[in-house]
Amino acid sequence: MTMMDLPELIIVDVGHGNCAVIRDTEGVVVIDCPYGNTLREIIEYRAIQDISHILISHADADHIAGIVNLLLDKNIRIHNVHLNPDAIKKSEIWQDLRIALKDARKRFRTVVSTELTTTKTGQLNIGQVDIQVLAPTPELILGGAGGRDLQGRRLTSNSISVVIGIVHNSYRVAILAADIDKIGLENLLQDEPDISTDILVFPHHGGKPGGADGKTFAQELCNLTKPNLIIFSIDRNRFNNPREEIIEGISVSVPEAHILCTQLSKQCAKNLPSSEPIHLSRLPAKGLLKNSCCGGTVSVHINGGRTTYTKIDLHKAFIDAQVPTPICRKFQPIYLSDSR
Repeated sequence: MTMMDLPELIIVDVGHGNCAVIRDTEGVVVIDCPYGNTLREIIEYRAIQDISHILISHADADHIAGIVNLLLDKNIRIHNVHLNPDAIKKSEIWQDLRIALKDARKRFRTVVSTELTTTKTGQLNIGQVDIQVLAPTPELILGGAGGRDLQGRRLTSNSISVVIGIVHNSYRVAILAADIDKIGLENLLQDEPDISTDILVFPHHGGKPGGADGKTFAQELCNLTKPNLIIFSIDRNRFNNPREEIIEGISVSVPEAHILCTQLSKQCAKNLPSSEPIHLSRLPAKGLLKNSCCGGTVSVHINGGRTTYTKIDLHKAFIDAQVPTPICRKFQPIYLSDSR
């Protein structure tokens, strides 16, 4: 890509997990580092040698498991890592991450910040794009996972997930919502009532939003964000996401929004397509290994209010031609009257 193609947002198909890369005129930001090699392949494909910031949304393995190897890679210079403490996490992966961060801080002078809250907005920019931390607030993090918010409600790791907004030319292009649940969303809205956006990476891979009703949560979130494109980062072979009630809530709120899953859900197609799809980007994607991509890895050229996912029509044609029972269209009147 040339400098004219920047800034770029890449939503990486990593299977069940979240990962995004923002490339701008003055650096690179990575948001979450899950299992697998796909992020490393993206870094190689885009010839990235320096990462300005790694932002870790929360301590679940499907958001952190890949950062250890990245920190140990001598061919990549990681300048800053930002994350929040999580005292209830006692997994080996979380322990390995802490050890790797200590090593990176001592050997490579990586700066480790143990607060990634709304106060970091404005401090993470690497060029034209403004990177917002929409949640959590410092007060919420002081409660911590396992603690309580200021209303006395029990917090989980998902409740304190970091939510990132991407703004260009004073226009919010995307929100990456990590695994935020209803309690986390309600706390976010106390400080940031306007969370409208063009692109929404839907929280928790379209899974159950904690103790909340899935349809109601999805409907409320989409009423607030009003997205044109909704992305689910899923693995075809894990958890059967996105859940049907989530899709129903989205369809009630924003029936015209385009829904894209990184991999093809078994709810949509029990068998994989026999031919290789032509709508996918050339970027590495985990689903390419078994031809299980739906949208695959998504590349978005950020351009303020004119930001678009350029392959949207090709993706729609792929669904029409090769997806027998697309859950994304189950609740749309057009699909219900379709004679297929």
